[in-house]
Amino acid sequence: MMLRTTLRAVGDLAVTLGALTLLFVVWQGWWTDVQANAQAEDLLVQVRGELDDPPQALPDQRAARDRAPERVVEPPASSIVHDQAIGVVHLPTIGEVRVVKEGTSPDVLNEGVLGHYPGTGAPGAVGNFAVAGHRTTYGRPLWHLEELKDGDPIVVETEGGYHVYRIEGLEVVEPTRWQVLAPVPGDPEASASVASMVLTACHPKFSAEERLVAHAVLERSVPRDQGPPPEIRADNRTGRR
Repeated sequence: MMLRTTLRAVGDLAVTLGALTLLFVVWQGWWTDVQANAQAEDLLVQVRGELDDPPQALPDQRAARDRAPERVVEPPASSIVHDQAIGVVHLPTIGEVRVVKEGTSPDVLNEGVLGHYPGTGAPGAVGNFAVAGHRTTYGRPLWHLEELKDGDPIVVETEGGYHVYRIEGLEVVEPTRWQVLAPVPGDPEASASVASMVLTACHPKFSAEERLVAHAVLERSVPRDQGPPPEIRADNRTGRR
C-alpha cells in the first residue's frame, strides 16, 4: 500500500513538473516574443521620429557637413554609451526593421532590438560594424538570417543618413570565434581599408552551440537630406513613408 502511494506521488510530481516545463517553454518561446516585439515596435517609432527631427547640430558639426555634403558624418563608435540607440537596421529581404542599440548583453537584446558589439566600428565607417540579435525568443529579429543571399541589401539608417551594405556570404562558426568581430573579419592582424558589417546570431535555431554570421560590405552612403534609398523606400510599417 505504501509503495503504491509512493509511486502515485512520484507520478503526480512528474506530471506537475512536465506541466511546469511546458508552461516555461510556452513563456520562453511565445510570450517573450509578444512582449519584446511590442516593446521593439514602440522603440522603433520613437527612434525614427528622433531621426526625422534631430537636435540642432553644433557649429563644428555643421561646418563638417557643409565641407563634405556628399558624405554621411557619423560620431565615432567610442562615443556611444551602453543601451544608446544608434539607428535603425533594415533587412528588406527578410522583412525586418529593428532599432540597433549599443551593447550585446541580455538587458539590450531582450528588448527585441539588435545590439552593436562594443569596440567594433561605427555605421558606414572603415572597419567592422558588428551587430548581434536573437534568432529565437525575445522578438527573434534574426529568425530568418539564414535566408539572406549574396547581394541582398542591409540598410543602416542613422541621424546622418543611410548606409547601404550588400551581403557577401554566410558562415557558421564556434561561439568562441571572436575573430569575426575584428576590423577585418576573420583576420585580427590586418588593418581595415573598407567598411564592412557582420550580423551574428545563435545557430542552429533553438540552440547556442554555434553562431551564424552574415558578412556584408558597404556599397554606398546616402545623406539624409537626399531621402531614403530605393532599397527601403517602400517601407511604411511605422507610418513614416
